[in-house]
Amino acid sequence: MIKLKQDKVFFIGEIGINHAGSIKKIKNYIDLASQYGIDAIKLQLGSPEKFTTIENFKRFKLRSKTMINSSEIPHLVKYAKKKKVLLFASPITEDYVKLIAKEFGVIKIASGDINFTPILKEAFKSKKLTIISTGASTLKEISNIFKIFKNKKKVILMHCISNYPTKIEDSNLINIEYLRKKFGVHVGYSNHVLGIKACEVAISLGARIVEFHFTDNKRRSFIDHKISLEPKDFVKLKINSEKIIKSIGKPRDKQFSSESNYKELRKGVVYLNDFKKGTILKKTHLGFARPSKYLSFDKINKVIGKKLKKNVNRFYLTREKDFY
Repeated sequence: MIKLKQDKVFFIGEIGINHAGSIKKIKNYIDLASQYGIDAIKLQLGSPEKFTTIENFKRFKLRSKTMINSSEIPHLVKYAKKKKVLLFASPITEDYVKLIAKEFGVIKIASGDINFTPILKEAFKSKKLTIISTGASTLKEISNIFKIFKNKKKVILMHCISNYPTKIEDSNLINIEYLRKKFGVHVGYSNHVLGIKACEVAISLGARIVEFHFTDNKRRSFIDHKISLEPKDFVKLKINSEKIIKSIGKPRDKQFSSESNYKELRKGVVYLNDFKKGTILKKTHLGFARPSKYLSFDKINKVIGKKLKKNVNRFYLTREKDFY
């Protein structure tokens, strides 16, 4: 199960059909996830004839070729669990929602189905945690999700741009914060920008669940490989995400412990001339300069009218032991 924390990012490696229909390759991706610390691997499951028309023959053939036999799923789930990796899937056709709900702990709904009520209603009926990507959606379409999903605790939204690849200037990552405030749910990020920069910005904006296409080799022919991260890319992202979260820190209510020398930056009360012992100090005798080591500028009234115990020097800080 997915439990989101403020001090940690939950990473999903979307392999979709990058496995080319090979159970062996799916296991290899699970192994890579386990090795490099990717929390989850996500598949796409569905019936080719319900996903695309046969007129779109190239895509139909690709989906047919990469189908996984449903009998293999329990074995894959068990294998992933052994490797301490969460395995789950997107039902890209409505007939697979029940199967996915039965075999996996999480359902992921792709952006293209954000308005497809047969899948949304089946996911809701499953009572499973449902992650929904918002690519190419309107605010009304996102709002309509919650007419079906009454329990917001069962929904995680993913900000997403449905363009492959997405230019970073088109990533509109401010929507992570906007959707979180608008709907009161966790909002993560599903990445289609080349590289890791958009993921890093998303994390800095509060995304604590990040999905990215994952491959063992970007040079493979299918487009999803080209927009995917390889293990070496993910290592950089994970290291940087930890630094980003540490840099966010906590709200200020006092000086932070790292600012122990803050008094060096503040103004203290100083003597504007040399003065002899016994001088009664006036406001015109005093000025301000860094640091605020003894008496800060707002304590000047503690100095005015006091008699000096000893000789003092120009531009030196005032101290309570200098006067009666």
